[in-house]
Amino acid sequence: MSTEDVLSQLEEAESYKQQGNARFKEQNFRGALGSYHKVFCYVNGLQIPGERNEASSYTEMMGKSSAAGRHVPGEKVEDVKRLKQSTHLNMAACYLKLEEYKKCIDACSKALSTGSLSKAYFRRGQANLELGNLDEAKSDFERARDLAPEDPAIEKELRRLRVAFSQHDAKEKKKFAKMFSKMAEERSEDAGAEADDTEKAAEAVEAPVSEDWSLRNTQAASESSCRG
Repeated sequence: MSTEDVLSQLEEAESYKQQGNARFKEQNFRGALGSYHKVFCYVNGLQIPGERNEASSYTEMMGKSSAAGRHVPGEKVEDVKRLKQSTHLNMAACYLKLEEYKKCIDACSKALSTGSLSKAYFRRGQANLELGNLDEAKSDFERARDLAPEDPAIEKELRRLRVAFSQHDAKEKKKFAKMFSKMAEERSEDAGAEADDTEKAAEAVEAPVSEDWSLRNTQAASESSCRG
């Protein structure tokens, strides 16, 4: 593949990204994802100098040299990295809209593998918050804030996170209170059962004594009658 062919592939990839952006604005999130996936159909087979991918590993395993013509020209390396990162980030936005939060987290993590980006941490934090991963969401939002301290959207999500933590703590307290109440009831029932057993045991001991005393009284009355 010639350098011109590589550059042509990159142009095609960029055009699909723009198509995805247009579909996203139309709120056609599934369609946008389809376009974004096509971006990677064009760039995943290209080799960035110093970067290993599945294609290069396979050719080396087969004893072949990775195609030099498929190498991204040096002046386009950063453009390709930015294209991959921004496309993963846009896919994360689609997954958020579609409420597919685990896929959103995965897309954000892929975007962050290229380099730190406030929006990637922010969107991953939103997905973690929706999934109830509060500690992970806190870490993501704080890292996003470090990179973009003036962004009001981050502060808004941090406030929402604090409310979620408060609700979680209240639920935990209620759950433990209910658990301790049940344990107290069980202890009370056990104590009552022990008391009943003790009382029955005492009655069992007293009964023979009472019967023996009655028998003695009967015998004494009989002897008195005989003497009279």
